[in-house]
Amino acid sequence: MALKIAIIVLYSLLTVTLMILKWFKVGSRGRGAVKMITAALFVAVGIYGCVISGNVYGYVLAIGLFFASLGDLFLVFMNKRVWFVAGVLSFSCASLVLSCYSVLSYGFRWWATIIFAIFCVINVLCQLFKVYDYGSNIVYLNIYTVLVGVCGSLGLSVAVTAASASALMFGLGCFMYFASDICLGLYLFKFKFRAVDMVNSLLYFPAMLLIAMSLII
Repeated sequence: MALKIAIIVLYSLLTVTLMILKWFKVGSRGRGAVKMITAALFVAVGIYGCVISGNVYGYVLAIGLFFASLGDLFLVFMNKRVWFVAGVLSFSCASLVLSCYSVLSYGFRWWATIIFAIFCVINVLCQLFKVYDYGSNIVYLNIYTVLVGVCGSLGLSVAVTAASASALMFGLGCFMYFASDICLGLYLFKFKFRAVDMVNSLLYFPAMLLIAMSLII
């Protein structure tokens, strides 16, 4: 219990530090060190949980978290397109792997497809009516949007029907991760408001910790 509390406190302090840096408009590279320490921590928690939980699919979750941390690393340099695309592809892999873990560990609920379909329709309509525009990254970002939509839809279905604390944490974490990317997309392609960017991080980093700690709860 003491270890879990220490992890939560340290992670919270790192997340708050990131919020302060964003508030003072410190650039992505300036926040890079704190961001990567935070990402390394959620990966470490995932690996630790994989080792001690005895969950036969725990390694799948740990791999998903690792891909997410790679995405965080690449997006530190997102002002260059090649690194931005690398980040999008890494998060695409993270979303796919976490979706696989969701189905393997908690099963599939058919009505998750309804949530996913509604999200996809909204995304397509928003692009058709120029609410936002992915520009030259339209292919990569739509692939990612589909994959993170699957992850979020499955996560919500797991959280709603959770029969254990670990299922609730994992499902809620996946849905928060999905919601954080909606905020990030709105920030990058529609509203350049600092508050939207901060909400993205306030959803994303706690989401990753919830997912990781679902193995050790």
